[in-house]
Amino acid sequence: MKRILHFLSSYINQEVIESKVHIIKDAFRTDVCFDDVPEKPGIYIMIAKESGFIYPYGKSAVFYIGTSKDLKKRLKTHLRLYNRAKNDYENHNWHYSRYNYAIAFGTDIYFMRITGRENEKDLESKAIEGFYDKYGALPVGNGAFSFRT
Repeated sequence: MKRILHFLSSYINQEVIESKVHIIKDAFRTDVCFDDVPEKPGIYIMIAKESGFIYPYGKSAVFYIGTSKDLKKRLKTHLRLYNRAKNDYENHNWHYSRYNYAIAFGTDIYFMRITGRENEKDLESKAIEGFYDKYGALPVGNGAFSFRT
């Protein structure tokens, strides 16, 4: 398992992580292919390729944890919004912070589809809770209402 995803192991079985987590390298490049991304529910984690962020309990390259009922559709939406944000960024306009981080540092996206009875929002909450427990804060690109108890 990638060390960067170690915070997941508190809430998700390590064997599941090893076998179910997939990666899209350089996720927002122009020729990115989403063919291997399922049209199923799941979670995804955006990772800065060129930097880490300082959190109260350590440093992590994770800047956003999200969920979707259709991973392929949601990641394509992120690509579209990223491209819009990149244009705004070049014109010195502010956009959602997660896209500014992606523009500034490059992005890999790890994703995992939901299997069994658990729903995607519960898995996202567990991932965010695991991140919070390990680093003492939410990922910098997540809003305050991303996490539910």
